[in-house]
Amino acid sequence: MASINGLTQISATSIQNAGQIYLGNNLDSGTPGQVIISNGPQQAVSWGSNSATLPGALTAGTNLSLASGNASFDGTVADTLNATALTITGGKGISVVAGTEILTDNDNTTINNSGGTGNQNQVLKVPNALTFTGTATGTYDGSSALSINLTDTDTTYQGSSTININTATNPDTINCLKVPNVMTASTNIIFTNTDDGAAETVYDGSQPITIRATDTDTTYQGSSTISIDTSTNPDTINCLKVPNVITAGTNISMVNTDDGASVSNYDGSEPVTITAASSGTTYAGGTNISIDTSTNPDEINLDTSITGQTGITFLNNGASTNLTGSNYPNKPTTATYLDLSSSTNIISGGVLATKVQRTSLFKSFTSAYGEYSTNFRTSFVAKSTNVMIEFKGIVRADNKVFYGGLYDYNSLAFQADTRNRFNYNDETDQDMTTMTWWMRNLTAGTTYYISPYFRGSSSTVYIYAGHNGGTDGFAPAIMRIYDGGNNVDIY
Repeated sequence: MASINGLTQISATSIQNAGQIYLGNNLDSGTPGQVIISNGPQQAVSWGSNSATLPGALTAGTNLSLASGNASFDGTVADTLNATALTITGGKGISVVAGTEILTDNDNTTINNSGGTGNQNQVLKVPNALTFTGTATGTYDGSSALSINLTDTDTTYQGSSTININTATNPDTINCLKVPNVMTASTNIIFTNTDDGAAETVYDGSQPITIRATDTDTTYQGSSTISIDTSTNPDTINCLKVPNVITAGTNISMVNTDDGASVSNYDGSEPVTITAASSGTTYAGGTNISIDTSTNPDEINLDTSITGQTGITFLNNGASTNLTGSNYPNKPTTATYLDLSSSTNIISGGVLATKVQRTSLFKSFTSAYGEYSTNFRTSFVAKSTNVMIEFKGIVRADNKVFYGGLYDYNSLAFQADTRNRFNYNDETDQDMTTMTWWMRNLTAGTTYYISPYFRGSSSTVYIYAGHNGGTDGFAPAIMRIYDGGNNVDIY
């Protein structure tokens, strides 16, 4: 970019300027508060006022006024919006005191306003009392609590022709013998005893009955909408047309499908093609939708920037869904203020599990593999084909080789290629040591079970970890399981 004494036209995506900005041939630097204003296509920009006028003025409605006395507000001058008080009058059951306090008009017999803290409406009783008779008598109007108990000491019953009483049981058993009125078989109805197949004429519930219906009437007649073809066996019933017709209304046209002739109605007696024509082409845009009326027909556009939405939910019917960003060179899609803390998220390379030995634990191991802690048994679901396990702790080996492995505590076997040599301490060093394992050839979605095991080339080796509450305790032992993703090369 050249100096102001020799202006040069540049094309850039970003300009960083620590000094003044000059406009025009006169090198105008503007005044405080001014902004750069476009003067239209092929025109030079200029300095202008940083102010705006509302495209549509705001008009005061009922009980509202502007302090300036203006009829409307468009933002050009500051103003104050005032509201006048409402006049409230009472109605049925409501009274107004001083035009502002609204009170209920109670009879103080069935309802008063002394309930709760002393100002709440409460029901005292119902206007009419409930009177009951029987083994006990009295009335109830809700003014006080009342329990109603009904007793009946009569337990004597007798049977009839349709009911018998079995007194051999306790309590007595009441059995239905039959219904008091019988059902009689009429024309084309057949009763058959279900047990023995005998023909019956009536049914009263005293025995199981199967009911069958027969119909020998096969005589029908057609109408203006139905025809009967008796030349077939059985007769064929044909629909000629529907009893009510469809009439073409506004913007609807009907054409005989066979010959193309225009028709005004449809009753099903001939094939008709219905065409709808729309004369209304007026639409209004909404949130994130705009209407371009300069095209023919009008063009409905979704805004390139969707704002003001509370959420986007994809179909959940088994079909594949995706959210794709931009792959333009050096212009990736930026995600801002995203909360990915939900356990339902699948993030390649993320931490699948973490175990921390914070309290004091001094663990010793012999030359045979032993489990570090049952608390460190961990299950995880593989997100890809590779997982890295990392264990950090203070190791002491005293001139011994220190080994570690990953044990499947369910199948009781070590994971493949996970029994590894990690370090050798030539003295009594106590060093923070990081041990890593790779589990490969996993199946995404499968659950795996691991627990860290350790040993020395001979006895005894140690892992020191955790704090006993005093000052300067041992650092915690930490195990983490990382999803390695599928873009991993293992040699």
